[in-house]
Amino acid sequence: QFLIEPFVPHPQDTEYYININSVRDGDWILFTHEGGVDVGDVDAKAEKLLIPVDLAEYPSNEEIAANLLKNVPEGVHNVLV
Repeated sequence: QFLIEPFVPHPQDTEYYININSVRDGDWILFTHEGGVDVGDVDAKAEKLLIPVDLAEYPSNEEIAANLLKNVPEGVHNVLV
């Protein structure tokens, strides 16, 4: 299935890419501040964070932002996390 939405003009630096891979130990989140149609080699350039299955080990919003949003303006961290 595909999700199709109308195009909304926006600056390139506001596009992000996220990928979630589920594994036995939790969910790997791959995030890059370079979105769009030419994302490229996500495995090579994405920031990665394993969100564990055990909720007692769930990272705080600050930890998530520190790991995944290094190249994103701090003013939008609260929208993305």
